Amino acid sequence: MDAVVKVNVEGLTWVTKAVLPGMIKKKKGAIVNIGSGSTFVLPSYPLVTLYAATKAYLAMFSRCISLEYKHHGIDIQCQIPLFVSTKMSKMGSSLFVPTPEMYSKSCTRWIGYENLVVPYFLHSLQGFLISAIPDALVDSFMLRYFLYFRRRGFLKDSKIKGSKASSTSEANITP
Repeated sequence: MDAVVKVNVEGLTWVTKAVLPGMIKKKKGAIVNIGSGSTFVLPSYPLVTLYAATKAYLAMFSRCISLEYKHHGIDIQCQIPLFVSTKMSKMGSSLFVPTPEMYSKSCTRWIGYENLVVPYFLHSLQGFLISAIPDALVDSFMLRYFLYFRRRGFLKDSKIKGSKASSTSEANITP
């Protein structure tokens, strides 16, 4: 929990505080924060609540300070991705899951336009389609989705622990 808060709340806030004075002095600059579809596209993000809550902080922080510093010539924006094919997501790229290169190209085009944006067009389309579904259905689906992955993770962990225990007990057997 501490690590998620430190990265998504504390780190973001302290880095912003550190770079703003130089930007104010130059009367120009841009801060681009990376939010999450968990806070903008989806009505809830069960079982990943702390992550979604810290990303909601990031979106609100970006919106507010964008208003505060716009008159200083500083653009502050929160960009909202859905899934991107990265080592962390462990997802292959597809039409709706862009590569980091594809995603970053779409991001740079949006800097300076809005303070909260979904820069990848197909993510915007997904968000539009999801918004047409009643929240109760999306919430139900998301809960089942994350429960499935939680069970899968627990099963994987128990198999890993079981194989380690088995290999340890075999190593302790002397002929």
